[in-house]
Amino acid sequence: MQANKRSEYRSIKFETRVEKKEEGGKKLVLRGYPIVFNTETRIFDFWNGDIRETILPTALDGTDLTNVYLITGHNIEPDKVLGRAGVNMRIEVDETGLFFECELPNTEHARDMYNLVESGIIDGMSFGFSCSDEVNPETKTRTITHIDELFEVSITPFPAYKEASVIAHNQDVKRQEKVEAADEQKKQEEDEAKKAEIAKKEQEIKELEESLND
Repeated sequence: MQANKRSEYRSIKFETRVEKKEEGGKKLVLRGYPIVFNTETRIFDFWNGDIRETILPTALDGTDLTNVYLITGHNIEPDKVLGRAGVNMRIEVDETGLFFECELPNTEHARDMYNLVESGIIDGMSFGFSCSDEVNPETKTRTITHIDELFEVSITPFPAYKEASVIAHNQDVKRQEKVEAADEQKKQEEDEAKKAEIAKKEQEIKELEESLND
């Protein structure tokens, strides 16, 4: 059954990551799944009260995801914007749902929001969308088969999709680069040792052949 499209909002938990830049500063990264497929969730619908809702894996097929923003509390004020798809935010659809990863801008608001999430005070996301799928009044269920428009994903303290977990972890990029460089150096040394061993064997064979010819 179809109905007129209306703007709606759903919430979910997400994760954070800290990465250190080479110059010693930090780049703050938020990532997670604002939309999770095949996960039944209880939602309060203005017209039908409490319902059970499921988003199908087909829900984002053909949906334009090129102009999605990351904001705070559905606040569209410019100073509350944290990211934009294709600029400092990557979004993609996989078998789990809609995945996003955003490197936050160097603003006071972005740092404040990151700290709130990293500390576990805020652990949710919401997404604003519109679709035409309607609630079945007899079963009090709704299956979202297609999201017509995805306006934004937003940081919120009230996640509805509690199945997802929030994770915060630090990653020292410079240290990781050093480890990778050490591994590469070790590999090169092993390769050189192998080449030297092969050259030694070849020289021994050559000397043996010369001695036999004499």
